[in-house]
Amino acid sequence: MKLPVSMGGQLSNILRIMKISLEIEGKNSGSINYKGPDCIDLAVAYLNSIEADEVRVRIARDDGAKADAEFEGEFPVVSATKFILSVSGKNAPIHHTAAIQEIISGSGTLSIKERLEMFLRFEYPGIWFSSLDVKRQYENVYGKIGLSTVSTYLARMCHENILIRRGNRNQREYHFKEQSILGQNMQVGLVK
Repeated sequence: MKLPVSMGGQLSNILRIMKISLEIEGKNSGSINYKGPDCIDLAVAYLNSIEADEVRVRIARDDGAKADAEFEGEFPVVSATKFILSVSGKNAPIHHTAAIQEIISGSGTLSIKERLEMFLRFEYPGIWFSSLDVKRQYENVYGKIGLSTVSTYLARMCHENILIRRGNRNQREYHFKEQSILGQNMQVGLVK
């Protein structure tokens, strides 16, 4: 899957990222560093051009903030790209949702549960979400889905240790189990 690169380095100039370091494991193993105002664009373009089993990202901004993350599993390149864009102070571009939709719809053999899990990984990385949040966002992208369907699959993902949950029945929220640690690390890494 290819995520869009920002337009002409404008994003990088606004966000004051000084350096991005990438370490790649798998088919395109190696390390690469980007410095300067276009480093976001260059890193995203590079990630879009490779396949990887694991991606480690280290970001340093000119204000002294630093962030580190490691991604492996089904979509490490996409996750690393989204991390770079989110840490840089911007969410993924508007085209991001279309790119996610392209991947999910291109996988015609996915079950509803698999499609929903993939959607959740892209839309709610490192944050808590409710079944109503998921229903609304899913319908914005793909069309109708029942709240009971969403709730059922979220409960199954909890039982499979994919998600953790908190709150009572009326205020229940969910979070990816493996990303709860990453989210804490990101918060710590961004402190000056």
